[in-house]
Amino acid sequence: MDVQKKCSNKKHLELNAINYCARCDLYLCNKCTNNHNEYLETHRLINFDKNNQEIFTGLCQELNHKIHLEFYCKNHNKLCCAACLSKIKGNSFGQHFDCDVCSIKEIKEEKKNKLNENIRYLEESSNNIEESIKKLKGIYEKINESKEEIKLKILNIFTKIRNILNEREDQLLKELDIIYDNSYFKEDIIKKGEKLPNQIKTLLEKGNLLNNEWNDDNTLIERINDCINIENNVKNIFEINNNIEKCNSKKINIKVIPENEHNIELEESIKKFIKINFEENNEVKFKFKFNQGKNYWISNNGLEATKNNGEYGWNCAIVGDTEIPKDGISKWKIKITKNKTNLGNSDIFIGIGPNTFKSNNLYTECWSIFSSNENSKVKLYNNSQKLNYNNHNINLKENDIIEVLVDRKKGNLSFAINDINYGIACSTIPKEKELYPTVLLYEQGISVMIV
Repeated sequence: MDVQKKCSNKKHLELNAINYCARCDLYLCNKCTNNHNEYLETHRLINFDKNNQEIFTGLCQELNHKIHLEFYCKNHNKLCCAACLSKIKGNSFGQHFDCDVCSIKEIKEEKKNKLNENIRYLEESSNNIEESIKKLKGIYEKINESKEEIKLKILNIFTKIRNILNEREDQLLKELDIIYDNSYFKEDIIKKGEKLPNQIKTLLEKGNLLNNEWNDDNTLIERINDCINIENNVKNIFEINNNIEKCNSKKINIKVIPENEHNIELEESIKKFIKINFEENNEVKFKFKFNQGKNYWISNNGLEATKNNGEYGWNCAIVGDTEIPKDGISKWKIKITKNKTNLGNSDIFIGIGPNTFKSNNLYTECWSIFSSNENSKVKLYNNSQKLNYNNHNINLKENDIIEVLVDRKKGNLSFAINDINYGIACSTIPKEKELYPTVLLYEQGISVMIV
């Protein structure tokens, strides 16, 4: 936050300044302002704004200068004073000694034109900015919707997998219970076996007792019945013993496949399961300027090229001095601003090509959309071969905007005219060749502008 300026009058140093006089280089409080206006009414006072931001004083702000700004440096687009142009170096003097400098009056018309250009740009921006922000919000919402859809898809896939795994787990556990129950002893065999010692001791005692009473015929039937009971018990004991021996002789040998506790191959497969294949749409929007070619006049701050009164023929004003990137999608727009012969009878090329040309037949080295008087159709020049561009019947005219779209990765070249995309014109653009946006005009008076 800027500090409040104080009055320059030594008697009023505690008072805040409300005005500044560039002629006197003084900050003035309310009292000094009244006196200044009374005696120096021809001086122009500058009021501080409500935010108390730094004001333009007309003096150079370099350290120790405090000299009126009288010159303009073209190299730095900056106002400067005599001290800035001094041959003496050091102590902030001579910063612009080697620059292209002119007086402020000389730059007036150029800055006036630039101001009008900036006003036009601001007016256009004012009309378009709200729509651009609205579109941006729409794109953001679509991106979020797409992200949530992909998240839901991943969640559904893994939920399904988890359900299948849980079902398989339950199935294996039940299967294991059945195998053990059917193939091995049950817990009641152990319980029965634990009772055998006492049972056998009781039966032995009873058997020995019966064995001494065979001569008494009166109790014979009871002894016979007791013998039958002992026989049945012995039979039961035999079965229990037999089961115990069988169980002791059996070996438990059930294998779980995979045998190792952690199956590395399976784990690695799970870790890599589902791949998010992200292909970024590397769309590059260029801000180009024309590089002036033969017989061209460049205007509108380098954005418009006009074929002047030089010779007829294919001379080139290359659009931009940067190569089209070999990755991603690049696009730019060219507007036809002037057409004295209505392009049905003249020739124009808009497309891509090298930045150096071997002959006057420059179109032989380009891939471009081409309009001429031949059947009033837009043609495509595919590296010197003239082809129909999907048989589109289009007559390019003034104010038409041609958008060029280049996908270097796929080798595709497409065009959109007045926001209508006419599809891929060529799919064999060399991927490794150095290519630049290119405009070729044949007849005099035709103008095109970079949008």
